[in-house]
Amino acid sequence: MKKGRMIRYFPGNNTPDGYLSFFDYVIPWKRASRVFIIKGGPGVGKSTMIRKIAQELVERGLDVELLHCTADSNSLDGLIVKDFNIAIVDGTAPHVIDPRYPGCVDEIVNLGEYWDEAGLQRQKDQIFYLQERTKHLYARVYNYLKAAQIIFRNVEQAYSSVANPLLIEAKVDEIIKDIFAGITRRNKVSYQRRMFASGITPEGSIHFLDEIFSNLSKRYIFTGHPGTGKSFVLKKIVDQGVGMGLDMDIFYCPMNPVKIEHLIIKELNIGFITSVKPHMLSNVRENDVIIDMNLVLESSKLIDVENECEQDKLLAWNLFDKAIKTLAEVKQTRNELEKIYSSNMNFQVAGKASEQILNKLLLYI
Repeated sequence: MKKGRMIRYFPGNNTPDGYLSFFDYVIPWKRASRVFIIKGGPGVGKSTMIRKIAQELVERGLDVELLHCTADSNSLDGLIVKDFNIAIVDGTAPHVIDPRYPGCVDEIVNLGEYWDEAGLQRQKDQIFYLQERTKHLYARVYNYLKAAQIIFRNVEQAYSSVANPLLIEAKVDEIIKDIFAGITRRNKVSYQRRMFASGITPEGSIHFLDEIFSNLSKRYIFTGHPGTGKSFVLKKIVDQGVGMGLDMDIFYCPMNPVKIEHLIIKELNIGFITSVKPHMLSNVRENDVIIDMNLVLESSKLIDVENECEQDKLLAWNLFDKAIKTLAEVKQTRNELEKIYSSNMNFQVAGKASEQILNKLLLYI
């Protein structure tokens, strides 16, 4: 049997305004056959359970979306079998998820049933300390990211001030004609999912662009400075797609989550990628369409802003790096917390829960 495909992305992210969850936009609540919501503390085996079930599903030939965690990019916050509208998600903070349609769609899997409560109570003071320390460190992370965002905004505004809006509009018209020519409007409402292709994590800025966009027949790759209209063009494409009833996966920018960075229109087998620091596409194909948005900049005015932009970019990336280093401290603190919980877990009994979930899940396939 041919193995299924794993596709990875982040359903939530660390942003300048704190943790932002798109879980509600990723989980197909009203379309869902079944959603399993896993509850329990750190280190109780949620990610291990999700990974084990995902591997079993892939071995059975099913394509699985893996939802990665920005607290640890190697950990999983969930999985989705999109073809069958089935999901398993970690429902604990910072992305607390509770049942929407209890019993008929979703159910809770409580791993807290398998821990030694008395053992945890004996270490209550240390648990309290580590939780408070984590909160303090996250506040520092978000302050650094907010400061970096403000400086990045200087850069964006500077380049935007020397961009020719007519050339940006012309690029929008050109791309929309190229994509949608001959495409008829679907007799349905567009369904859009929101997510992140890259994550701000203790391991740095991690992205899954090459994996997410590998199977698409046509790809448009945007390059160029901030403020040259990349997100504006993508927003116009999304608006056109919505008007035509097309389903889309929309990927947002962690440093400015109102801005679109990447886009997939599955029904047209087309993808749009913003390939800039810190998420550069590694594998550029011969038939990819490269769109250099720096061509909208007026070269006669560019010299006036480039020096100040270079200085601001250095400052902003320095602040961004401080956020990453602080996230690494968060991870170390959480690791200590996880050790306490894992040492008080009965994993032998808890492991049977993953078998039960898998057996239930297979009933819907």
